[in-house]
Amino acid sequence: MKLQLLALFAATAAFSNTTSAAQYFNADQKIESKLCSISANQGFTAARKVAAQHGVYLSRQSKSILCNGEDIRHIAKKRDDKIHQQKVIEVFAKNSQTETQLCMTALQQGLAPVKAKITDLNSLQCNGEVVTEFVKRYKGTTI
Repeated sequence: MKLQLLALFAATAAFSNTTSAAQYFNADQKIESKLCSISANQGFTAARKVAAQHGVYLSRQSKSILCNGEDIRHIAKKRDDKIHQQKVIEVFAKNSQTETQLCMTALQQGLAPVKAKITDLNSLQCNGEVVTEFVKRYKGTTI
């Protein structure tokens, strides 16, 4: 099955490396400062990996390090929120094939109407991936 949602693929490629414009730098050589800048630039998971290499434990559940008076987790969340706000994807059907229309229906109305038309959801490929994964990835995009 060939499904051509070219605009989706192009938009995904164009916005996949979106980052915030501001870059944060550590003011001194302390590990805490380094972790704050990593959290702000690369996210909390990256900061946790570097912290573990230095024997520092960063908790996802409770305060551990303050960055300029703000919890390191909040710094990372601000970064993630900016990236999610900047990511805009528009999806449209390039052709009128049945498979294409089923993929668009799955995005707009969910998987139930598609399952009513085909029994095996794994047999439907949307933009090169199984329809269930396609819907998880692009649900909520502009159609």
